[in-house]
Amino acid sequence: MEIDWKVKPDLKDFGTDDFWYDLSDGGYIRPEEILEDKKQIEALKEAIAIVRSFQNVIDSLAEER
Repeated sequence: MEIDWKVKPDLKDFGTDDFWYDLSDGGYIRPEEILEDKKQIEALKEAIAIVRSFQNVIDSLAEER
């Protein structure tokens, strides 16, 4: 699935060593600081919440074993 992300034109270059951590738990990547489109921001945040929920289920199953 290809998405035409609406990135802010004045975005400064930044790097990340751990993309998932920086996007989710670390909070270093903030969609609202990168994207212009409010719908894309909300969709991305929802997608992160869905994946995090799935991760929690997998983690909980691993703890039970």
